[in-house]
Amino acid sequence: MDESIWQIILNLVESPKFYVPVISICVSILLIKSSNRLVKRLITSNSNKIEIKRRNTIVALVQNIIKYIIIIFAGLVCLRAWEFDVSGIIAGLGVAGVVGGLALQDALKDIIMGCNIIMDNYFVVGDSVTFEGFTGEVIEFGLKNTKIKNVDGVVYVIANREISKIYNLSQKNSNVYLKIPVAYEESEANVAKILNKVCKVVDGWELTDEETEYLGIDSLEDSSVIYLVRASCKAGDQYELKRKMLALVKSEFDKNNIKIPYPQIEVHNGKRV
Repeated sequence: MDESIWQIILNLVESPKFYVPVISICVSILLIKSSNRLVKRLITSNSNKIEIKRRNTIVALVQNIIKYIIIIFAGLVCLRAWEFDVSGIIAGLGVAGVVGGLALQDALKDIIMGCNIIMDNYFVVGDSVTFEGFTGEVIEFGLKNTKIKNVDGVVYVIANREISKIYNLSQKNSNVYLKIPVAYEESEANVAKILNKVCKVVDGWELTDEETEYLGIDSLEDSSVIYLVRASCKAGDQYELKRKMLALVKSEFDKNNIKIPYPQIEVHNGKRV
């Protein structure tokens, strides 16, 4: 009885129906991993920091295409080992392609739009973008969809076919306009002197790209004078730059006894004043 079981297992292992699919799957996995490394090495070699993000996006697209081709080829090899009429299947792929094209119009639109995004340089992985009011960083770009992650960690998944209009914030610098309220009794000349000093300090930071400017008085509010300072940085760094500038302004105002007004309530306990 034991010999017959081992004979059955041996016959199964020696059968092309067993070892051909196993070899095909193993070879496919090795080919996909090897092609992924090769594609990345070829496309991203000799690229500068500005170009590297665009090339990484192209790498992801090419890797997906190669992966699907290998999987389809491995599937045909397995079917051939199981004695299916592969030639008939291949011949029927034309008809199936037409039918599938009609049934999968949205998927095909996603793929075509994905190619257009790459060719027209809409955005690349790592860019900061705004789509329908949602602002975040492109963390993944595939054949069918794009994933954007905002500062709160929320991931927005968008079908590529829906991306007809998108704002790319990384293709130019971002400006930070800092509106600083100061009490009316403070001298404009003194405030300007301190804010010009702040601008010089900010210019020394790595976050800034252009000269930081004190633009003067922006508006006169009910209880404060609003002073305006403009700084420039790379897209995505504006939030960090604004926080650091506010901390610096607060520190300098404290050192120079510059008053920042805040709402106050006077209570008279019903007495006439």
